[in-house]
Amino acid sequence: MSRGIYSRTPEFVRYCIVGGGNTLLTAVVIITLTFLGLSLFLSNAIGYAVGIIFSFVMNSIFTFKKKVCARNLLRFMLVCFICYIVNVVVMKIALAFGTENYYAVQSLGMIFYTISSFYINKKWSMK
Repeated sequence: MSRGIYSRTPEFVRYCIVGGGNTLLTAVVIITLTFLGLSLFLSNAIGYAVGIIFSFVMNSIFTFKKKVCARNLLRFMLVCFICYIVNVVVMKIALAFGTENYYAVQSLGMIFYTISSFYINKKWSMK
């Protein structure tokens, strides 16, 4: 009896699917808010808040098959906070080096955030 495509899809692939959706959603929110005139860092913070909620729910249920609970949410939020600091530091460094394209700055921050959050979530918050 077949258990369906979900049971045959590796955890890493599911994480990448959620990550892709999360990255797209976060980027759309950030770019839209930046385009509408919100400050660089306020747009970034709001975008990440939306992405964090989406990511926690989808990674809990779809990727790691964990129930959505307070313990995991607190761990996940701590990881997000740490990785958000990494994101902001990377953005500030890019700006200090003279990068004037805000979208490039946002993208660079997102790359570092994503790499950091994958590793820590996999090893700790969703265990």
